[in-house]
Amino acid sequence: MVRAGARASVLDQVLLQAELTRPSARPRAPRIADLPVPLAGEIFDLYHQLGGKLADPAFRPGAWDLPYSNVIVEFDEDMHFNRYRALTLEARFAAVLPWAAAYRQHAGAHEGRGGTGGRRWTSPPAERMFGPADEKWVFNRGGAPRWKQRALYDAIKDAAAAAGLVQLPRVSIYDAVDGIRIEDALRGRDTIAPASLRRFVESRSLH
Repeated sequence: MVRAGARASVLDQVLLQAELTRPSARPRAPRIADLPVPLAGEIFDLYHQLGGKLADPAFRPGAWDLPYSNVIVEFDEDMHFNRYRALTLEARFAAVLPWAAAYRQHAGAHEGRGGTGGRRWTSPPAERMFGPADEKWVFNRGGAPRWKQRALYDAIKDAAAAAGLVQLPRVSIYDAVDGIRIEDALRGRDTIAPASLRRFVESRSLH
């Protein structure tokens, strides 16, 4: 069985079989300063809607997941789907994102798989941004700071795509291609043809 952390590697290999190619240089992670002013303003609005505490926060999303020569694929596993991610997908800029409707559904249906172990629920950097956490699986004022941070950072990447700064399709373990759920294919329980997966990725891109 393929471990959760290895699913992205399996997806990468299938996309390489589908004739996506490696980039000449890895693109740098997005930053709020890269965004047009209106979209940056929407990100700050989301930060405060999520309970952000800092007057001048420094947002530092992580590296892109799977960069190729002409496209960057973000691969979203269990921890990316919850009520906070659903909130970010209601931002005005999200209206143009091809994955937004599906991701809102995934966020509502799969929050229970988000997990609380290790630093999944909270972390010191996330609490500096959003304040103290609630008890695990309690969603009062504090909720899950790490979930909030992850949702916000996903939104910054979404905003970069909406602004046309990157060609960014998102693919999740809960999506299905030719009736086969991507998670099942990545865990070796079924097979998706590389060409079909490439067409799906292209359908998730802004053209």
